[in-house]
Amino acid sequence: MKHSRTVFAQRVSGSLLVCFLTAMVGCGVSRVEPTSTDTIENGLPVISGKQLDEYVRASKSPVLVEFGVDFNCPRCAQTKSDVVRLRESLQGNIDVIRVDFNANAQRVAQLGGTICPTYVLFDQGEPVITRSFPISIDLLEGEVLRLTEP
Repeated sequence: MKHSRTVFAQRVSGSLLVCFLTAMVGCGVSRVEPTSTDTIENGLPVISGKQLDEYVRASKSPVLVEFGVDFNCPRCAQTKSDVVRLRESLQGNIDVIRVDFNANAQRVAQLGGTICPTYVLFDQGEPVITRSFPISIDLLEGEVLRLTEP
């Protein structure tokens, strides 16, 4: 029994270490950020982490930010088409954009994110909720709509 607890504790410690390192290091290898909001990758406008604060403060509507990557991340690839569909569904009410997770891992951690993709809803320039993978995009959409209803 004592051996089982030790093995379990080692596995839990190892899992926590992997989560921490992924949050700090990210998913892919690139840390190059876009420099403008003119970039659209796979249906989502992409802005740099440096532009994020100004962007969410200037927005007249809530902004859902996907902190993700476009390559070398099976989780981001798994949710990519759902996030584009979510953007189309929320269009006009809530802006959906992407910020590179790898180049902004510390910021994601400060916002409470643990792994990519992480989604943060900003309203009036302030973070309202943070959700990390695995989360159903449908559940995320419902939560976003409940929090932004007038």
